[in-house]
Amino acid sequence: MKKLQSKKEMKALFFLCFFAYMITYLGRLNYSASLAEMVLQGVVNKEQAGFIGTMFFAAYGSGQLISGFLGDRLSAKQMIFTGLFCSALANFMMCFLHDSLHMAVVWGINGFVQSLIWSPIVHIISQYFPDDMQKDAGVKINYCVPVGTFLAYLFTACVISAAHWRMVFLSAGAALLVMSGIWLAGMTRIEQIAADRSKVQKREEGSNKQADSSKQTISMRSLIWQSGILFFCGALCVQGVLKDGVTTWIPTYINEQFHIGSVGSIIGTTVIPVFNFFGVFLAGAVNRRWFRNEIKTAAAFFAAALAALTALRIFSSVHFMLSLCFFGIATTAMMSVNTMLVSVLPMYFGKYQRASTMSGVLNSGAYLGGTISAYGIGALSYHLGWDKTIEIWIVCAALGGILCIGGNPVWKQFLSGKKRKEKITKERKTIYEL
Repeated sequence: MKKLQSKKEMKALFFLCFFAYMITYLGRLNYSASLAEMVLQGVVNKEQAGFIGTMFFAAYGSGQLISGFLGDRLSAKQMIFTGLFCSALANFMMCFLHDSLHMAVVWGINGFVQSLIWSPIVHIISQYFPDDMQKDAGVKINYCVPVGTFLAYLFTACVISAAHWRMVFLSAGAALLVMSGIWLAGMTRIEQIAADRSKVQKREEGSNKQADSSKQTISMRSLIWQSGILFFCGALCVQGVLKDGVTTWIPTYINEQFHIGSVGSIIGTTVIPVFNFFGVFLAGAVNRRWFRNEIKTAAAFFAAALAALTALRIFSSVHFMLSLCFFGIATTAMMSVNTMLVSVLPMYFGKYQRASTMSGVLNSGAYLGGTISAYGIGALSYHLGWDKTIEIWIVCAALGGILCIGGNPVWKQFLSGKKRKEKITKERKTIYEL
């Protein structure tokens, strides 16, 4: 395993990954940010718009399983480049389409190629960062999500106010294209640095072999059952409903409830990622200070979302800024859940060479929820109204907390078994050294 040692090198790699994933949000949330304007202009109706969003989430979620599996086996650099480059092409195509069916197909392709990016990033962190820095990097990389979300909504509002919604896709495609070139050049340089360092360390090959022999091998099926991952996939499915699905429809909700216009709705929605930015910090801080258990931390944030959504239901008609605050709290809590379960949890599987695979499995759960809600929220709000839709969100938040609490004993047992094995291995090494 080629670990970086210089802080300068690790920072360079971290920010390369950070900006690569951040830019993807310009090429995915530009659709949901433009949604109110597209519906207003009659390009699509709400159900058609929901179907297009569903195609993205379905392709992204299913692609996560493939990406996770391949990320531990193929070149992460090439996978991420392919995702960025092809996403740029998909955005260029969206600029010229008029039919909702063709939009759904192209946006589904965009979802699949973007799914090639996250799990390989997790693999790169587990491969190049020292073991004691991986979890910290896994938490901090999540800051790219609220930053990317904020930029996507602000960028979309500016473009629509100055030009046309189609220019949103053209501009996002250009940004993705530039980033794909930066990624390829930057990652090639990082690989060269790591390879040179590996040559210098050849003389320590004997000790490296001894370290490699301690790596544990276990089947994927056994890892899934022993760790309780299925509980957390279910919780992340709920999180996907309450984060990605809800975020998709916030501008439409604000516009329909308070009639402030599509551009005003989009600009108002930019407060959401500002809230979400603190979700990453809160996740790490709460976990370190109180729970020291990623699953308990996730359950606590589901409870926070439950409280915020209940308040939203009670005070939904008071003022649009109050509604945005409640949305901000709920989606921030979901950002914290995502940080714990999607970014940190897979790092525990790095020693089994399964970090990318587990990241893909967990992320697919989150985007299954996004898939259901992208269409489901539009259909529910159309047929039942927003009040009933919010009540369903409240039930979802409660279910997510229950799944985390239910899976925590299994996870704790998995970790305690892992620690026992590490202790035995360490004792054996000590005996051999004596």
